Amino acid sequence: MKNFLTQLLNNTRDRRKRGFTLIELLIVIGILGILVVAVLLTLNPAEAQRKARDNVRIKDMSTLLAVIQQYLDAGGAAQASGGTGWLSTAGGQPQLLNCSGVAATSWLPLNVCPYISALPDDPMVGQTRACAGGAGGAGTGYCNVTGTPPTPQPQPMRYRVCMDVGGNFAVNVRQESQSNLARVQNDFPGQQPDSWAEVRSLPTLAAPPAPCGVN
Repeated sequence: MKNFLTQLLNNTRDRRKRGFTLIELLIVIGILGILVVAVLLTLNPAEAQRKARDNVRIKDMSTLLAVIQQYLDAGGAAQASGGTGWLSTAGGQPQLLNCSGVAATSWLPLNVCPYISALPDDPMVGQTRACAGGAGGAGTGYCNVTGTPPTPQPQPMRYRVCMDVGGNFAVNVRQESQSNLARVQNDFPGQQPDSWAEVRSLPTLAAPPAPCGVN
């Protein structure tokens, strides 16, 4: 045993003198590369950015719900949104964020100025992104189409508000992260699996005001 330990010590000293071989260096570099890739896959900075933008969208959705409700509670006139609803980005172009309620200068034609300084808009305004959504079919509003697995499709990143003449309304936002599917699927009874996270003025409604019930 003493001779073995002496020989091992001598080998270690010899190794220190001559340094690492090329093979040993390549093995170490390969192990470090694997560790770096594993860390990047775990952290996934792109997914972290998507989730951060989604958090902004959810906050903006709650803000819009609050200011529109304040507007109605203060006696503001309800308007039927019609068509595709009020969109923060229409025709591929961002709309103005003026809160004046003048349709020509604001994407939301309600005078919510007493309650907010400027209307919010999607963090990726004017861009299209593959976004989270239910695989219910290949409609223009779906972020996914049928397939195995369903493939995310690019959609305009924008906000949407729908209101009926009775003042019932819904606020919709997109979600980018596929981990947020729960936010866009089956928000309320009667809603199709779709590509919008949603809040409503009256959660007890069987269906949201048209056209928010359509994807």
